[in-house]
Amino acid sequence: MRAPWAIVCDFDGTALTEDLGDQIAQRYASVEEWTRAEDRFRAGEVTFRRLLEEVFGAVRAERHEIEAFARERAEWRPGFQRFLGACRDAGVPFLIVSAGLDLYIEPVLASLAPPLRAHLEVRSNRAVLTPEGARLSFFGEDCGFCGACKGHVVRELQARGHKVAVLGDGSGDRHAADADHVFVRAGSSLARACARDGLRHDVFATFDEVMARFPV
Repeated sequence: MRAPWAIVCDFDGTALTEDLGDQIAQRYASVEEWTRAEDRFRAGEVTFRRLLEEVFGAVRAERHEIEAFARERAEWRPGFQRFLGACRDAGVPFLIVSAGLDLYIEPVLASLAPPLRAHLEVRSNRAVLTPEGARLSFFGEDCGFCGACKGHVVRELQARGHKVAVLGDGSGDRHAADADHVFVRAGSSLARACARDGLRHDVFATFDEVMARFPV
């Protein structure tokens, strides 16, 4: 692994073993509201951006509660820190790009060793908690589907001269799946979409597998 590669890595369900955003929505809103919003999205009634606004708009909690919950529940996918360290040593930029919220992402990233955390660039949506629920602001450009499109991040890095490897698992990663190399989490909706659409991809369960198969 060496420059000019750059990494675009999803957070929920990719860098982490589980979707922490879903857990927070179910804990501090309700499973019923989360399910209703998910069903509307799958039926094509709302965009992914609107799904996020509905899910997190129903959250009622203090910031310190969500931060503590995130630190308690988050579990790095096996090999993540080794992979991040290898990227740091090789001078390969590493971006966490997430449709999730800074509200819970930043407390989890703070658990990393300082040299690893310093190597990460983070682009995520932001949340302000109010008595009426979380109010979101979205990073980057809106493609009309994602709210904040990871595909734009891929093209930005490519315009800087990088080849880009994307690692992801879900709907919010689909527009980034035309990167130079794509790793998709085994059993994910992104894996099914890539197979359906004929997109070349590697399937992984751990970041050790990513390192073993990383293109040169």
